[in-house]
Amino acid sequence: MANSDSSLEVILISPASEPAWRSVTDEIVAAGRIAMVMGRVDTGKSTFCRHLASAALQRGLKVGIVDADVGQSWIGPPTTVGMKIVEPAAGWFNAAGDLPPMLFPDSFYFVGSISPERHLLQTTVGTKRMAEAAVSSGAELVIIDTTGLVDGPIGRALKSSKIDLIRPDHIICFQRGSELETLIRGIEPNRCCRVHRLQPSRSVKKRSQDSRRIYRQKQLREYFSGFISHEFQFSQLRGQRTIFLNGRRANDKELDNLSEIVDDRVLYAEWSFKGLFLVTVDKISGLTARRLCSHLSIDELSANIPEDLQQLLTALIDERGEPICLALIEEIDFSRDTLTVKCEKNAIELARAVQFSNFRL
Repeated sequence: MANSDSSLEVILISPASEPAWRSVTDEIVAAGRIAMVMGRVDTGKSTFCRHLASAALQRGLKVGIVDADVGQSWIGPPTTVGMKIVEPAAGWFNAAGDLPPMLFPDSFYFVGSISPERHLLQTTVGTKRMAEAAVSSGAELVIIDTTGLVDGPIGRALKSSKIDLIRPDHIICFQRGSELETLIRGIEPNRCCRVHRLQPSRSVKKRSQDSRRIYRQKQLREYFSGFISHEFQFSQLRGQRTIFLNGRRANDKELDNLSEIVDDRVLYAEWSFKGLFLVTVDKISGLTARRLCSHLSIDELSANIPEDLQQLLTALIDERGEPICLALIEEIDFSRDTLTVKCEKNAIELARAVQFSNFRL
């Protein structure tokens, strides 16, 4: 059924049990290019993506799969947007003739969170970057799996931004009733794209928050297995997404002055323009932080205690600005200017920067 109000062609299929997927997958595989899958949690998005990829592989297509579900990743570890290239080969399929439930990424973008809600920019940029990487790798069909954040202005902004940047040829929307209609109808009418409305599969099982947490922990444990501990000097790395390792280090006199202002021992500090990265023995109060900002006329204060930085998830970045691997901070010694992380062995020589997050294991 075509939308008479625009050039946006809409295909209605109901219900979307697995047999009903075939006509959708057949059309997308025949057309190739880019398909984006959207819907709330537990609607069968990832299952459909695997089904679509398997169908494309069976037709002899080279497929790029982008997993932008940062909380329940199946390509790469949680907190990342992962990309995997799969080519026609019997080795990709499991006993059921489908792709396995987990794949190691060929490339990834570090978002640094299991929820896109406060990381819309990173999630959108990461999805765009990985889609481009799939196309550059020669993928004839790019399949994009997305998060379950679709409701309200934040969800609509996230999905609309991805559509604007990536311009998929097919958008597959899993919805119960009309829950995605506001989002779907908001897509600009001059877009040459096909929207497939599908009901969630009856076989999809609702997962609890505990099961989702356990899944993330399992994924991250498997990712870091075999990694080694390595000590970097501060001088070896630049910081990204933070003042730390980017600013001017405070001298001893400045540390003493800062300690007096906050009434606590300041272990380390770095200055940036209108900003300060601070590490104290004890957590400073909000009142103390506001007083410090007012006293120093700074707009940005990152106040930390050593425990805030331990078990912090980061990404090591090479000289081209590309992520090498995730890294877990084990210890920061501010007296020796050293950062000890758990990382891949091959990242040690390649790392030039470290991307920080607020996500701790």
